[in-house]
Amino acid sequence: MREKTDILIVEDDIDLSDLIADYLISSDYTVDILHDPLKVLMRLEDKSYKLILLDLSLPKMDGLILCERIRKKYSIPIIIMSARDNVSDKVLGLEKGADDYLPKPFDTRELIARIQVQLRRVENTLHTDDIFEDKEFKCDKQTMKIYFKGDALDLTVAEFGVLKLFLQKRGIVFSREDILDYVDGMNWSSGDRSIDVIISRLRAKLNDDPRKPKYFESVRGIGYRMILR
Repeated sequence: MREKTDILIVEDDIDLSDLIADYLISSDYTVDILHDPLKVLMRLEDKSYKLILLDLSLPKMDGLILCERIRKKYSIPIIIMSARDNVSDKVLGLEKGADDYLPKPFDTRELIARIQVQLRRVENTLHTDDIFEDKEFKCDKQTMKIYFKGDALDLTVAEFGVLKLFLQKRGIVFSREDILDYVDGMNWSSGDRSIDVIISRLRAKLNDDPRKPKYFESVRGIGYRMILR
């Protein structure tokens, strides 16, 4: 069994990473720090983490590329910490698989709150009793996997939460605000837009044409629902 540490900090600013680590340790988290993106990918092969704090301005590899590469193999919650504080970067971060985006500079108390929300969301997801299986989908709460026509979907934690919600509540219309409330921890200032991005990504993974939807239907002026089948 791989050794498990709470949080991996990926940050090229040594002073800042040490400061964040000290604060997290004082809040009873165990912490590792890496400055090199290539070493991050190697470390994840041998050691597991509950959450990753990821800077975008890294040497050798942009943080968005690293985020995408991590997400392809792991479902670990990722919080981006970046001075790139504009909507396009936040949306791009979500598209690459991040679960939250915290602009720099930030208050360490807010960082702890964001971390707690992400960890609580994973814990709640793992312990839910609403497990289901139908002709096309199967949800495995232990591995946080949803299978589509027998194949495991490559999902972020947020995507898992959104798809699980719609599968459990087929036919019910959810506003973007409803979805944000359910998928606890989506603290994006571009909140409504982030839901649209997640739905778009889920449609792509389900080969669902929005012009002739089989699964996700847009409800004009309200939000989305999953079509009853």
